[in-house]
Amino acid sequence: MTGQGGGQADVEDGRAVVSAAEVRADEMAAPPEDPRGARTSVVVAGFTALSRLSGVARVLTVGAVLGPTQLGNAYQVTNSLPNLVWYGFLAGSLVPSVLVPMLVRQLDTAGPKRVAEVSRGFLGVATTASLVLGPLAVIALPLLLQLATLGVDAPSSARQVDMVRLLVVLTVPQIFLYAVVGTAAAVMYSHGRFALPSVGPALENIGVILVLVTSAFAFSDPAGAPGAPVAQLVLLGAGSTAAVGLNAALQCWGAWRRGVTLFPTAGWRDPDIADVVRRAGRSVLTAGLFASQTLLVVLLASRVTGGVVAIQIALNFYAVAIALIATPVGLALLPQLSRLSQTADVASYRETFLRGLTSALFLAVPATVGYLLLAEPMAAVVSAGRMSSGAGEVMISGALAALAIGLVGQTITFTTTQAAYADGDVRTPFRCMRVQVLTCAVLCAGAVLLRDGPALVSALALAYALSVLVGGFVLLLQVVKGWSSVPSRLGTFGLRVGAGALLMVGPVLATSFLGRHLVAGRPGHLTAVVGGTVVGVIVFVLVQRLLKAPELGWWSRGLRRRTPAAAPSAAAP
Repeated sequence: MTGQGGGQADVEDGRAVVSAAEVRADEMAAPPEDPRGARTSVVVAGFTALSRLSGVARVLTVGAVLGPTQLGNAYQVTNSLPNLVWYGFLAGSLVPSVLVPMLVRQLDTAGPKRVAEVSRGFLGVATTASLVLGPLAVIALPLLLQLATLGVDAPSSARQVDMVRLLVVLTVPQIFLYAVVGTAAAVMYSHGRFALPSVGPALENIGVILVLVTSAFAFSDPAGAPGAPVAQLVLLGAGSTAAVGLNAALQCWGAWRRGVTLFPTAGWRDPDIADVVRRAGRSVLTAGLFASQTLLVVLLASRVTGGVVAIQIALNFYAVAIALIATPVGLALLPQLSRLSQTADVASYRETFLRGLTSALFLAVPATVGYLLLAEPMAAVVSAGRMSSGAGEVMISGALAALAIGLVGQTITFTTTQAAYADGDVRTPFRCMRVQVLTCAVLCAGAVLLRDGPALVSALALAYALSVLVGGFVLLLQVVKGWSSVPSRLGTFGLRVGAGALLMVGPVLATSFLGRHLVAGRPGHLTAVVGGTVVGVIVFVLVQRLLKAPELGWWSRGLRRRTPAAAPSAAAP
């Protein structure tokens, strides 16, 4: 699941995927009108898709094997926690925006030996922090779960908490392993190597899927029954941690191939690392607040049997859209905007940011409409095994439709946050994130008071989405305050994209209806999803062509044009 500055928002089970935005110093110099920013976004999106899609398969397997049960809730809560701690509360959010550029500079100015020193020092700082937060997580998570499930059937809540107590001990070592993964990936990114960091999460997800399948065959009793076997909990917890360890070993091997043998050292004694950590304080706090928001929603979803599984399935589809839209655009903009900010080229800085923002929203708006219209057949398609019950499908479709509303807000937030960081502004994103998290807390409290059962899961997802929307717009208004012509430009863009999205509705609904009524069962729902998506894309693109949307040309050029700087790097391991 993702920190704000680093990538996700989300949870892939919470993982934020660090991508290739800071590819190399030569790409950082790309002028704002050069289409290689679009090409970089496309390359990053392709890499990110591999990890995100395997993450979707992983959480769907959790639903199929464990289903809407207390064990499903307990496993998802504990297995998400290490990601939230690393990417939210520790240094995970610093990897794409701080560590990679610093390693690139060290590689260019001081050589490979200094890159190894900085990498080991960063890992040492992260390891020390994980040794502090790990035990706190083991103690705090069961207590927070007890608090979140107040008012729920006492024996049921107690069984869930007991399972969490054992599972969190088995999964908390993942925090350190993610520190290894992130540091090793940064080493490879600084050398322009992206394949192994992209393949690693997919390999990890495959490992977890194998663990879940083994659990399904080895333990035939209903999952989550009173007194779930300790052996099953050990298999799930230790097996999932072993899968992360496999990813960490792969990334260490990749870093070793680049000349860096990773092990933690006393990085706090290194003035470069100490300075980075000191200056990045608010960035980490911003990411931590966002992780707290996700954790709040997940914990409250545990009030409903299977609620955590359902909301995380929906969050994974939400994260896929963000990873393919906001993440590549925002991270590809970061080096360009950083250089423009350093040269005080205000006009080009603003133009580059607005072009990137509208290009991302150009995809986010129709994605929002598509998720809203196709949430029900999507839930029917992905609900398998134990999760295929009526309650399971209802919770997934309701959460997915509610979260769709937040896609636009998350796209604005992530892209605008990168622009603020590029300009050296960490205060504004932090202040706006406080507004977002407070909004989410208030809305979640209302949801718990007014809803229960499957309706509570949808209400929590809606609280999450609305708070992201509020936070995104507040941040955008703060960043562009005083910029001339922004209202008219964004207004014109909004009318164009809104027209395309509105004209999608009828054809998508008609295609979905026909698919489900002409083809029976799950194939009919799949036909509805695929057909509705294709028809929606065609209608939206045709409308934008008629309206001569500049964003359509920007994305088209990015898809067609390969640049010497980006293409070779993407292929190299």
